[in-house]
Order: sequence, then structure tokens, then C-alpha cells
Amino acid sequence: MKNATFNYSTTPCPVCDSLSGKETINTYTVSEAAAHFCPPTRDQDRNQRLLHCIRRLWKADESKFLRCLDCGFGFGHPYVGGDEEFYSILHEQKGYPGWKWDFDYARNKINASSGSGKLLDVGAGEGQFLVRMKENFECFALEGSETTRNELKSKGITVFADVTEAVEQYPGKFDYVTVFQVLEHLSDFRDLLSACKRLLKPGGNIILTVPDCDAMILQEIVTGCADMPPNHINKWTPNSLKIALNEAGFKTSTAIRQPDSYANITGALHLKLIHDATRKNTLASQVYKLRDKRVRVPFLALLAIPALLKMAFSFSKLRKGGSFAISGIA
Repeated sequence: MKNATFNYSTTPCPVCDSLSGKETINTYTVSEAAAHFCPPTRDQDRNQRLLHCIRRLWKADESKFLRCLDCGFGFGHPYVGGDEEFYSILHEQKGYPGWKWDFDYARNKINASSGSGKLLDVGAGEGQFLVRMKENFECFALEGSETTRNELKSKGITVFADVTEAVEQYPGKFDYVTVFQVLEHLSDFRDLLSACKRLLKPGGNIILTVPDCDAMILQEIVTGCADMPPNHINKWTPNSLKIALNEAGFKTSTAIRQPDSYANITGALHLKLIHDATRKNTLASQVYKLRDKRVRVPFLALLAIPALLKMAFSFSKLRKGGSFAISGIA
């Protein structure tokens, strides 16, 4: 069932704690979620491992995505994000993205107000952002993957395995903490924001970016590709993220939206092809069976033409940025 409003009086909003009405954005079955991350036509074994893992996390055969009618926050129900097993299976296929608009926004903001200091990037991945900032800043990373931690260390970056370790060693020492596209994954976001507050010097800055709730809902309507739990368990709005930051003790700025770009349409096209590949007997599902990327890409380019035509009436909406940034002062 979609876009129905229910009371859900026993389901408080994770951000504002409201017990009033919630809108049901969508309902996903375990099999739909597993196929979203890896269709059985692409890798049957990996799909089955994801299916069993997601069912264990949800302790049910389906998950609802609800939206609080008071603060606008969207969240999965049951409210549980992916764990180490889930992400280890997920990342068998995916790598870390390259340079993003988030990095440009943060770098410009930091360089405009400070020439040096201590900088911590939470969920640093392979360290693309920190490598660019090393010339003027003492750079630190928080990263859960041991393999990635070793790679970060090889780049001369001090790495923490978890936020507790960081707080114990460097309380109140950082000038900046950056959190790029992380908060949408965490059901314990309050703990992370509180820890970031303790890590920052008085007057220090936190800079966060997250996918935008309305953009993610539009993405699913137009492309069919869901912003799927348990990978993304939160759908943030500027209002709901400000509430969470204020509760953690930060003074917040105005949210800045990702710039409009035709590159965003390319991203939406890719998502549509991925979604088409989850359905049996589609051309996309057959193309994604091709293991050799050099062979697969030309066929996907051909499939992109009719897919693009189907989305033509939504181009103006799809050009809009899918994320926003917000900063806070400790």
C-alpha cells in the first residue's frame, strides 16, 4: 500500500518523537529488497545471501517506509539499518564513488573560513576528500572497513575504527568534522551526532550531506528504483536534520541543495536500467548477465535510448540535485 495515512501511535518518529500520523511511502518485501541490491539473474548465490541477511535484520518478510507528518522525516519500519554482514555482501560488487559535489561544497566552506587545523571525515571511504585537504590540514578518518583503513593509513591519514575510539583519543580537538552521505544509513544517528559534538572544539564546525527525502521519493516514481532499506534507513529533510542537529547541541545554518545538472539525469537513467534488470526476462536483466564490462556497456547504451524517452517528461525534475548539505557550529 502506498501513500496511505495511519496513526501508528506506537511508532514514534525517530527524529521528533511524534506519535501522530505517519504516511506510508511504500512497502518492500524481503525478496524485492534482495533483488534490488543483486538480482538473482545476475548472481543467484549473492541474491540468496542478501535475502537471508535482510530477513534476519527485519525479523519479518517486509518493511514499510513511513513519513512523519510533523517533521517530514522518512524512516524504515522496522527501524534497523544494515549490519557488517549486510555491507560485506553489498560491497562485493560496489566500490566507493569518486569526487562529489559534497566535497566541493565542504572544501570551499572550510577554505573560506580557516587555513589549517584538524579535520575528521566520518565514513571516509578511500579518502578522496582528505587527500585533497592534507596540504593544509591534519587529516583523520573514521572508517569501519579494515581493508579501507589500511588504505587510508598508507596515504598518511590517521584512522579510527569507530567513533568511541575517536572520542577517547581526541575529545574537543577537531576544527571540522565532515559527514558525507552517511546519516541516511544509521538508526543510531543520535549517538553519532552527539559524538561529533564532543569531538569538536567550541566553535568548531560539522558539515553534513544527505540524500533529500522528496528527491528519493521522486526517484522511485520516475525510475522505479527504490531508495531501499536496510541500506538507506532514513530519508532526511532540511527541517528534520536541523531538529536532530539542534538536539545534539549544534547551531545550524541554512540547508544548501545540490546544484541542478544534466548529469543528474544520467544518474537517474542508470538507476532505471538497474531497476529494469531486477525483473525477469527483460533485456536489461539479460545484459547484466554479461560479466565482461567492455561487452556489457555498449548493450546498456542501446537500452538507454528507450529508457530515456520514457523519462523525458520528468527531465526538469530529474535535473534537480538529489542531496543537500547543512552545517552546524558546536
